[in-house]
Amino acid sequence: MSRPTRGSHVALLIGLVLAATIAGCGGGGGDQWDSKSVEQTVASAPFQPILVNSNLGVGKNRIALALFDQNQELINSAEVKATFYHLDKEPKGEPKNPKRVSEATLVARTLKGVGAARIDGTAMASRVAAAPAAAAVDGHIGHDSTVFAALVDFDRDGFWGVSLDIKTGDKSYSGMRVVFAVQDRTLEPRVGDPAPATKQLTMADVKSVEEIDTSPTPNPELHRITIAQAVASGKPSVIAFVTPAFCQTRFCGPTLDQVVVPAFNEFKGRVNVLHVEPYDIAKAKGGKLELVPAVEDWKLLAEPIIFIVNKNGIVTAKFEGIMDYAEVRDAITQALSQ
Repeated sequence: MSRPTRGSHVALLIGLVLAATIAGCGGGGGDQWDSKSVEQTVASAPFQPILVNSNLGVGKNRIALALFDQNQELINSAEVKATFYHLDKEPKGEPKNPKRVSEATLVARTLKGVGAARIDGTAMASRVAAAPAAAAVDGHIGHDSTVFAALVDFDRDGFWGVSLDIKTGDKSYSGMRVVFAVQDRTLEPRVGDPAPATKQLTMADVKSVEEIDTSPTPNPELHRITIAQAVASGKPSVIAFVTPAFCQTRFCGPTLDQVVVPAFNEFKGRVNVLHVEPYDIAKAKGGKLELVPAVEDWKLLAEPIIFIVNKNGIVTAKFEGIMDYAEVRDAITQALSQ
């Protein structure tokens, strides 16, 4: 997905997107990572594992894996262990030559009461040879939505593979494989980068909070200062790009309610907590989704997305799509200790 520019009609997507047919049980494939071998490892499981990051880059990444069942809804309970492999950096054809690099246990992260993701067939981080055409599917409101996440350090760009051992219910599936690309760097700021000194609209620029906040009950305190002021304040900051009214993934409202608001309530006075709407609200109400300048400054491909910035203005963590307060809280606490 190319980066949307201001004025475009391209919606910011989180990425619970059907990128490929890569679910099934173990068996077959050996050390092969070509598309046929990958499909053999995933042919018969009743769910599909999909890496749902909008993009991945060299360095620390919070990877997120979604498990879609046969109704394209998300599985919320599973044990997931992952082993990561270097593949060819620039393959002339199918990825091969695997080299084992690291392991991780992926932890379930859940937003309550939102439902399965919208799926439209757009490719995200995962790369496989054959992806079936997927009809648009809207989630059923009221369901919980879960990804399985871990912080992984990618030490080079190019193609990577992950082998998954997954237990759900009383059944286990071993050696399920996904191939994905890692860029030299993510488009949006990566961990370790300075946070862009953006000057978005705040309460000082508008007559009412509803002009810059689509929440049912907007909190003006989340719009008190600009990002530029926050990152220069000498305090850590939570910068949340979310739009409850115009979210393209159904996750913004729950993220605001279950993550952003609790962070504000717990860390008020010690941490700046900012809510930035990705779209021009007035134009969105008229049916035109136009990105605000802050989205361009940060080069975002997804919403919701939350950045944690330390007192020195450096990005220390970021969370895309489905997340929970526990992991964001841990990142805030770590930023406070720096």
